[in-house]
Amino acid sequence: MTRIVVLGDLNLDVHATHPDDLAPGSERRASVRAVPGGSAGTFARIAAADVAVTFVGCVGRDLVGDLLVRSLEIAGIEPFIARDDRPSGTILALERGGERTMVCSRGANDGLVADQLDVGVFESADHLHISGYAFLSPAQRGAAQRAIALAAARGITISVDPPPANLIATFGVDAFLDELADVTWLFPNLSEGQLLTGRDRPEAIVERLAEAFAVGAVTLGATGALAWNRDERSHVSPPAVVSGNPTGAGDAFAGAFVAATLAGVPLAEANARACAAAANHLQRDA
Repeated sequence: MTRIVVLGDLNLDVHATHPDDLAPGSERRASVRAVPGGSAGTFARIAAADVAVTFVGCVGRDLVGDLLVRSLEIAGIEPFIARDDRPSGTILALERGGERTMVCSRGANDGLVADQLDVGVFESADHLHISGYAFLSPAQRGAAQRAIALAAARGITISVDPPPANLIATFGVDAFLDELADVTWLFPNLSEGQLLTGRDRPEAIVERLAEAFAVGAVTLGATGALAWNRDERSHVSPPAVVSGNPTGAGDAFAGAFVAATLAGVPLAEANARACAAAANHLQRDA
């Protein structure tokens, strides 16, 4: 069976609606939900529906860490999880007027370092996926780099879902692209693709990215995704326009797309499955 190794962040995602009339020091009733998340975690849970997944990460020695590890086990994922004295990673996503604002605490995610990687994890792997956030963390970057070196030595495909454009800009576009030198598949959203290529239109972004990455897709929100597999192109719209907090939708897309592509599914069908997975992920919070 096809096996993917996933490395990166594992967080508790707290989604909240920010009431328009919420004043400092006051209290209002609104929707608040807490779910297992993290960019790498969401990718892994979606991909595990179709392929075997091994997850490499770090959580705290706390109840949240226990919950996050259990969420992987429930999804049928094999966890290689370090435990750290820092609190488990937590994301607070606030939605107001259709806009999303996020407050992020990496916490124990930064407890994953290069010398904790078990080489044996990669011996039966067919693909490596890394959360783009890992490259932005001085602590976790070494683990990501070592994982890429191990995967490249075995000749397996490697994918990355980039972090938000503003974080890439702070890190440095050229520096981020340098980290992707051995990466073969890439899944940016539109703003990330624009920043990484200096192009505006999705078609132009894909043409530029396809020069460096054999497979990938630019996700376009409500208008779906423009995917490529070498010289082939596919634009697919989601099955329905679903409103909701978009946190993790791109990771859900990438997880479904990678699993389908590794299974030999044609590009258009892989893109359609991935768009449906992203829509279903949004529906969870609608």
